[in-house]
Amino acid sequence: MNANAHAAPANQPAEQAIRAAEFRAACGLFASGVTIVTRRLPDGSPYGMTVSSFTSVSLEPPLVLVCIDRNARFLQDLAAEQPFAVNVLREHQQHLAARFADRNEENRFAGIEWTPGWRNVPLVGGVVVTFACALHQRIESGDHLILVGEVHDIQRHKGGPLIWCDRGYHHLPGNLGLNP
Repeated sequence: MNANAHAAPANQPAEQAIRAAEFRAACGLFASGVTIVTRRLPDGSPYGMTVSSFTSVSLEPPLVLVCIDRNARFLQDLAAEQPFAVNVLREHQQHLAARFADRNEENRFAGIEWTPGWRNVPLVGGVVVTFACALHQRIESGDHLILVGEVHDIQRHKGGPLIWCDRGYHHLPGNLGLNP
């Protein structure tokens, strides 16, 4: 047995032996890009939140997914085919990641550069790429919802992505020259 593995007490199922903090810390060692997921609220105002659980799903059709806490305001009144965007932050946009993760949601878009994109979805300025999507599928899983979006528009820009790993922001130092 691995010296770092934790055995469940005899009266507790193995599935419950992993503490949330331990699980979060372990998952945090997996480096991921940092995104701001945006949409319009029913009143037309822009809304966005920081999300690091993002990945591609399919090439045909082009699908991506984000995982969002089921209590997040982002999910309120989210309809089928609802447009939303995934904005991949540039390496020096930590201030936007922190701003859109803050519990104070009222003025997240105040004073920042953004434009309306496909189907009027808010696109954050200065990012390395945006994926404008229509909600394709919602999947309930644990304390989060997995939103699968069909990509309808991509806008790429120069620059490197902001990375989240081990409870901090990072950037990629450069290519290792090992690309095929």
